[in-house]
Amino acid sequence: MTSTATPPTRPPRPKAVTTASWLQLAASALLLVAVGLVVWHAIWWNGEIDHAARLVPAADPAEVDGERFGNIMTSCVVGVPALLLAAVLGGAAWGVRRGSVGARIAVFVAGGLQLLVGLGQCLCAGAALPFLFAFGGPPTEGDMPPEFFPEESRFIQTLYDTDSYPAEDLLFAGGGLIALLVFGLTATAIVLLALPASRHWFVPQAAHPPHPPVAYPAPYLLPPGYMICPDPRAHGVPWQYPAAPEASASAPAAPVDPTGAPDGPPPQAADPTRD
Repeated sequence: MTSTATPPTRPPRPKAVTTASWLQLAASALLLVAVGLVVWHAIWWNGEIDHAARLVPAADPAEVDGERFGNIMTSCVVGVPALLLAAVLGGAAWGVRRGSVGARIAVFVAGGLQLLVGLGQCLCAGAALPFLFAFGGPPTEGDMPPEFFPEESRFIQTLYDTDSYPAEDLLFAGGGLIALLVFGLTATAIVLLALPASRHWFVPQAAHPPHPPVAYPAPYLLPPGYMICPDPRAHGVPWQYPAAPEASASAPAAPVDPTGAPDGPPPQAADPTRD
């Protein structure tokens, strides 16, 4: 026989969970803005390629197509992960508000991936610094042999005739700022979701813990023709507790004569003269 466990009850949603969901939505919106910047830069750079191709009519078509392909691939490498991260954070925000454990885990995974990418970039940059200082700074065209720097075509020189473009400066500055804001918002949401109140809300406890099942001993059956022993404990029969003292005291025992004579008047001897 087992007792029925009380179903777990979910308390009201903590404010920390609600705040974390809004922070996730804000991070998702910023990532969508970053994706918009990447798309805008790709369109703008494709126009620059067209402009350089018109200025150099004799440009190699394969070289022009290579620049277009590089523009598309660079935009996809940056924009697709940002779009996926925005979808994960935005979708997990609604799941977090409903108390989904999977959505909470998705937020932790998204924050861990951001931290891993950021640390990877920092480690790669830090690993390259000793080599730059060892060689006295980054190599220039005058320090390297001429065959190391192949001669650029007129199309490439026209396309990259300036050191920097204002649009590229805006893209890199805006992208870096958005990356820092998204990481900060995600880290704050993770801290709020890791609080004890939030953890207990996602995994509610039962109001009354279930009682352990009561195990009753199996009945002991005697085989046919088995002689009953005065001491059943010697044969493995479960011990039977003696009767309660109240039951035995309810019926008082009859007084016993110490001489051994039975109760009642003694029998009279027969008179032989009565007949």
